[in-house]
Amino acid sequence: MNDMLRKLNIEVTTRCNLNCSMCVRNVWREDSGDMSLETYRALAKVFPEIETINMIGIGEPLLNDKIFEMIRLGKEHLPENGTFSLTTNGTLIDKSMASKLVSSDLNYIVVSIDGASPETFAKIRKGARLQDVLNGIRFLNQTKKEINSQTPVIGLEFVAMKRNIEELPQLVELAAEHGISFIIVSNLLPHTEEMKNEILYDFNSDEAIELFEEAKAEAKRRGITLAFDSLDVENYANALFGVPPLKDKLRSGKPTWNNVRGYDKEMGQKFELLDETVAKARERNVCMSFKNLIPGDGSHIAHIQELFAKAAARAAQFQIDLELPPLIPRARRECGFVRDRIAFISWDGFVRPCHNLYHSYMCYVNGREKSINAVSFGNVNERDLRDIWNSREYRSFRRQVDKFDFAPCGDCPHAEACFALLAPVFRKDCYEYTLPCGDCPWARGVLQCM
Repeated sequence: MNDMLRKLNIEVTTRCNLNCSMCVRNVWREDSGDMSLETYRALAKVFPEIETINMIGIGEPLLNDKIFEMIRLGKEHLPENGTFSLTTNGTLIDKSMASKLVSSDLNYIVVSIDGASPETFAKIRKGARLQDVLNGIRFLNQTKKEINSQTPVIGLEFVAMKRNIEELPQLVELAAEHGISFIIVSNLLPHTEEMKNEILYDFNSDEAIELFEEAKAEAKRRGITLAFDSLDVENYANALFGVPPLKDKLRSGKPTWNNVRGYDKEMGQKFELLDETVAKARERNVCMSFKNLIPGDGSHIAHIQELFAKAAARAAQFQIDLELPPLIPRARRECGFVRDRIAFISWDGFVRPCHNLYHSYMCYVNGREKSINAVSFGNVNERDLRDIWNSREYRSFRRQVDKFDFAPCGDCPHAEACFALLAPVFRKDCYEYTLPCGDCPWARGVLQCM
């Protein structure tokens, strides 16, 4: 694989004029500020060698008063076919701002809109009004028409959650009315207790669900049920995988079921069927969390899929490119950020490897609270970005992530109580890896961003 740096995601500020209900800013643990021109110019040295610059982060980029100088420098140094995009909440785009943005030669502007009705929008994006954002889009389109410009191409970004998903088809229609070319839909990463029940996606992998559906069909044929009201699921998981679920345990032989509390003949019939299912899973190298699989019926997923299909049909009708996230995680995991050779540059010049490790914050994964600590490989104010990118430490990180042999935390039976995941500071997973990538929702495909 080509190991050249291809894309830069640059955070020009962490300040914001809104207080969105799902934003990481509600729980992050760092200082706030604007990127200086000196820091940005230090980055500009590599611009001729990369494909894409994306101004994106946890702040509103239009609050940085050097933003247009930064865009000018970026466009000036990018290769001829390079692209420059900016993600904004859209609230600061008046007629004057629209004129400056269109004249700046940006390729793309992505506007965050998380509701198609004024009421839903205001509840999520606190401090903003939907009509003001739509007016900003209208100003952009008017300016493009006045100067006969095809750019910037305008898109929307939508964070899907229970409180707004019913409005996704309506959002497509709203986009069509306002000259929108594409819509990126991402699932929610909850950061607060309030938001953790807003997620739409399952935590079980596609292959695990498929195997369990086969087991349920076979159970019906044998006249048994896979309901486990009397089963101590944690003891069951311990018998199956051990504590911790080390790699050799995940691939080990049949456990001794009569060690499980409450074992009887009926439970033995269930275990016999689960034995067969686990054997199939091991053949495919799939880890199964029966604790998560048993209570699920998939009905909520089916409803969201219907809404996705309805939105997709409308998008096709209006020739809008609609990018939808999976609702069931992939069993096969990979890091799209490392695969695409993207580096994230925080406002203070630190070089970060991905969206997940951009900042230090709290979040909820698989229903449990989790602490994330930022990872940095250097600072562009102190070292050339090329040297940081080609350092032994950063190259070793990319090799490990490309291989992606981390513990399968998302499907693990012990995901709610694992020593690695519950530690205030992540040290290592049960495969002995010191990177927290095994539990990353981006790697399983359920989260996506520009």
